[in-house]
Amino acid sequence: MNVHQVERLISEAIENRPVATSAPLNLYVYNGKVICGARVVMPKNASFISHVTPETVRQGFNESEWRAVVEKTLWILKDRAGAGDSSGDFRERRREHRLKLNGSIWFNPDGEDKTLQGQLVDINSNGMAFTCYNKKGIPDSGQQITARFSVPCFTPDGSIQNRKFTRTAKVCRVGNANSYLKRVAVQFAEPLPFKPAEQKQLSYTDVTVLNSAQI
Repeated sequence: MNVHQVERLISEAIENRPVATSAPLNLYVYNGKVICGARVVMPKNASFISHVTPETVRQGFNESEWRAVVEKTLWILKDRAGAGDSSGDFRERRREHRLKLNGSIWFNPDGEDKTLQGQLVDINSNGMAFTCYNKKGIPDSGQQITARFSVPCFTPDGSIQNRKFTRTAKVCRVGNANSYLKRVAVQFAEPLPFKPAEQKQLSYTDVTVLNSAQI
């Protein structure tokens, strides 16, 4: 599938969005289709692409937003299409469900003082995946990093709090997310104290973690 086909799928999904709802709308990939719908009615295994605000519906995405949405949709469709191919870079090899996140991660490759920033993709108690710009200094497979990030956690009263973690992790795989981003998968040296995607109150797998410079 090429970029023009993906652009058409995204445009058609937004045009065919549900109009009899006041719930916030998002773009998802589900069963190989691009869908614009409310989070509360989407299946857990639908892959989140982007929020679709009322302003976006009226005015459309700006150039940078549109490019990011197209690139992410293309990557998800390619990843899902190859899910049955054991030779692919990023396949579902983990028994524990993953929680999809949209937030920042800060990390230091082993032995380096420079802190790099990336964007979280998904996480479970044993590891996570994130994207970062393809530039000098990004970690290689087998290298260790020290990462700082937040994970949403339900409290006993049902509210959500972002818990901050610092973890040493080993880089398992590095691949291309798109022409300018790398996708990095890591395994934690110490597991998280809970399973992020298997919390009882969690009824969906797409959660946005607020960015925080204080992480």
